[in-house]
Amino acid sequence: DRKSGAAFDKKEGLTPEEEEQRGVAKKKMLGNICFIGELFKSGILHESILHRCVQKLLEKKRHERVADMSENIECLCSLLRVVGKLLDTPKAEGLMNQYFERMKAISCRPGLPVRIRFMLEDVAVLRENKWQQSHAAVPQTIAEMRQQLSEHQRVAITESEKSRSKAAQRQQQSASPSKGHKRRGGDGFSKAIGRRVDGQKFPPLNQQSPVVPERMFQKANVVIQEKGKPKKAEAAAAAEKKVSKQDVVKLSDTLIERWWKGMGVEEAVALAKQSYAPGLMHIVVGKILKGCLVQKETKRSDGLEVTALLKALGASSLLEENEFAKGYEEVLESSSEDEWSAIASMGALAIIEGCISLFRFAALFDVGKHYPFFITTLKKLLDLRGSAWLKEACNEKVNLTKTFPEKLQIADKMIDILKEKKLLFLFPTLLIQFHLTDFVKQNESVEDVLTWIQENVDAETQSSAEFCFVLGSSVFALATADHTAETELLTTWKPLLLKYVSRKKSFQVAILFSLQVHCYSRGFPKGLLLKMFRWLYEEDIVEEASFIAWKEDDRHDHPGKGDALFQVISWLDWLETAEEESTSGEEDDG
Repeated sequence: DRKSGAAFDKKEGLTPEEEEQRGVAKKKMLGNICFIGELFKSGILHESILHRCVQKLLEKKRHERVADMSENIECLCSLLRVVGKLLDTPKAEGLMNQYFERMKAISCRPGLPVRIRFMLEDVAVLRENKWQQSHAAVPQTIAEMRQQLSEHQRVAITESEKSRSKAAQRQQQSASPSKGHKRRGGDGFSKAIGRRVDGQKFPPLNQQSPVVPERMFQKANVVIQEKGKPKKAEAAAAAEKKVSKQDVVKLSDTLIERWWKGMGVEEAVALAKQSYAPGLMHIVVGKILKGCLVQKETKRSDGLEVTALLKALGASSLLEENEFAKGYEEVLESSSEDEWSAIASMGALAIIEGCISLFRFAALFDVGKHYPFFITTLKKLLDLRGSAWLKEACNEKVNLTKTFPEKLQIADKMIDILKEKKLLFLFPTLLIQFHLTDFVKQNESVEDVLTWIQENVDAETQSSAEFCFVLGSSVFALATADHTAETELLTTWKPLLLKYVSRKKSFQVAILFSLQVHCYSRGFPKGLLLKMFRWLYEEDIVEEASFIAWKEDDRHDHPGKGDALFQVISWLDWLETAEEESTSGEEDDG
């Protein structure tokens, strides 16, 4: 096993023996992935664990080549084929959409092996078909495929000729009616398409034969359709100007060349209109932003005039927000970290000028992608517009915590980072936690802490699940600092927890999540989480239903859920069974 693992990690320059060992390791890896999927299907593993597995497999490490992701992507495809249908629920639709957007982006990257690209496409098609497996195709030789294609084309053309022949016969019969029958209408079957004759409706002449596959046999379809196409449609198709990707690239190069020579905004917009192509304007954005990085010493490289150009393109309906976001992300991914400061400045200006909303911009950095780029951009915005503007821009829709890597989504670490950048004011709950934790450490009196809360935290915040999370984090941090006195310290702070939990399930779940994150930040000390869960249950601070709600919550707003479940899953199963028996007993008594 060790030799197989070493060979699997080596990847290049393998001897025949190591190649064989690497194949063995790969089979075991794929087998383990499928085994995890089957455990989930059997109800042994929780759904959140599977989501965490998918996120790990999609995660791209810094400086990792695309080709090196192949093993992870292959495991991902194998896992989704097993559990995709069960994971793809309305509740998890947002997460699944993010997974498949990421998979689509990976499949488009150069350097990815063709085999892996096809695997990604197969899984995407499987999801489009509502996870219904299509019948496996029998392998064919090239000669057999050519013969099949020829047969399909022959059948399609024959069917088309038969259809036209029948229509012509009917038209001829209409032109010379039998004796005793009056001619219908002035022009008979001058247009047989879609007309009714004796109650029967004939299909249009250009109707495709059902035996012709739509994508594979386009030539046969063209033969059938061309004669039936109306002249107006032909004229419209000829007049319609198609803009290719190459056209857009040429336009971008021309625009950039003239722009750096002093071309005005109006002239640039007019040039962009000549080769406008929906879905390809991100190429123009990328070229413009890249130009700023290349032309560092010119007057226009500060980003102000470039932002004015991008804003004008948006105002002219040539550039949509999503196209800007795509072009911006492509520039970021292809740049070095030395260029991040300049790219962040352009991003900040684009947000200020309305080229992209802060909400859409933040989505580019979900789960800590490109960290700490988003924090750098927030600092640029703070310097440009001030704290009041930035606080208003960061409305409740922007989940700033999600822009941190999971390992940094811990209060203490986030507080240190945000204090250094002077951005702590954007996280009100963290700001409260910072001061509350400091106050609790210096005061052992529950009454003093309650007084401080009343004086420094508004009533609306005190009546929220977020505040319960903060309170739990502060109490658990203090109570577990000395493992020899945990129970005594918890008993001391029990009245404080009871006052704010107030028998509300959402507040109790928040307390459990704060405990989860606390244990995660300490590396899940053996038995600590289970010990604390039992204490909360035995002291009637958290009820059975709240524990079950925590178990079933799969929002992934807090790190460490999968590891936490492993620690307490047996106890939760016991608790759930005990609750069901208790409920059943009450019904029998009734």
